[in-house]
Amino acid sequence: VLNDQTFAIFVLMALFTTFITTPLVTAFYKPARKSAPYKHRTIQRKNPESQLRILACLHSVRNVPTIINLIEASRGTRSRRPVGVYAMHLMELSERPSAILMVHKARNNGLPFWNRVRPDADQIVVAFEAYQQLSSVSVRPMTAISDLADIHEDICASAEQKRAAIIILPYHKHQRFDGMLEPGATGFHAVNVKVLENAPCSVGILVDRGLGGTTQVTASEVAHSIAVFFFGGPDDREALAYGIRMAEHPGISLTVVRFLVEVPLLARRGSVRIAVDADERSEDEDFLADCKGKLLSSYSIVYLEKEVTGKADILPVIKEHSRCDLILVGRSARTEALADRTDSPELGPVGSLLASSEFPINASVLVVQQYNRMVNAASSSEDMVDTPRSVAYDSESESVHNNRTK
Repeated sequence: VLNDQTFAIFVLMALFTTFITTPLVTAFYKPARKSAPYKHRTIQRKNPESQLRILACLHSVRNVPTIINLIEASRGTRSRRPVGVYAMHLMELSERPSAILMVHKARNNGLPFWNRVRPDADQIVVAFEAYQQLSSVSVRPMTAISDLADIHEDICASAEQKRAAIIILPYHKHQRFDGMLEPGATGFHAVNVKVLENAPCSVGILVDRGLGGTTQVTASEVAHSIAVFFFGGPDDREALAYGIRMAEHPGISLTVVRFLVEVPLLARRGSVRIAVDADERSEDEDFLADCKGKLLSSYSIVYLEKEVTGKADILPVIKEHSRCDLILVGRSARTEALADRTDSPELGPVGSLLASSEFPINASVLVVQQYNRMVNAASSSEDMVDTPRSVAYDSESESVHNNRTK
């Protein structure tokens, strides 16, 4: 039926379609592309000039001013150290059992495409859109709608997908008019604990006491004093690395207080108990040695060392340096519990003290937990975070629908 010339053409066409299929599918089918490796899971990194990606979560409009002021402090002033922010509004699902994740895209008039559904969500989106236009920070507003028992999975999956270096979570209590903290939605307390256990990057829990006031502060008006309490350990190193980055902003002054314990392990009650770990102490010394050049050369940074022997010595030092706008502490600081009682043990010994009513202060507190690959791998093997089974991308509205199967 076929002559030699026609047969040769068919063979060549078969070979051509066979070899061209793979590159065409790779070019047009997005899930087939090999994603870049997820390297920067912490703020402390070998290459500080790389982009810092932050996943900032919000409960309501009241969290917006503090989050924006924290982002403004985090961006520094160097253009070669950009900041990318993903602002996620956490909303409890009350009608449908499916989880929906929407990435908002503003219309030409500045309003999001679903503005008729949630007016308070519009205020959040418009606030971050306005901040993006006034600053050099890239902000992508998002909304996670899910049951509070499962919303931590959306947070962790989004951090993994966006390759965030740190997740900022609001504390489950908010400040009243008299300055005291009162509980909000009880479910968010459990959400914070689950994110700390399963996060693919570092995590910061923000105790909001009005950083910068109740309104957004412009870059030229930023004037914050920040304190870092360093006891030692990976979480304290992460908090110090974050504080040093904030100190690059010309309107921020940083005070670093390092607590030196004379005896590594004290047995009597009421004393500081510090586990003697030669490797950890060596890493602390190496990290501080690298940072001391910046700590001592910058006019906006004050570095202090305090020798303490117990809780009675630590509390006055903390109280003395708590008259600031923001305090950075590590979650697992090498010290025993400083508060007599607490309902937030996930904040660690120092963070739970600064968030308790028995130690009233006016400063906001950011409790930082550094990502630990070994610890997170062990916890994920026991309670693995579900990943989206199918993701549908809508280029028109840039919405992402998470069709996770329970």
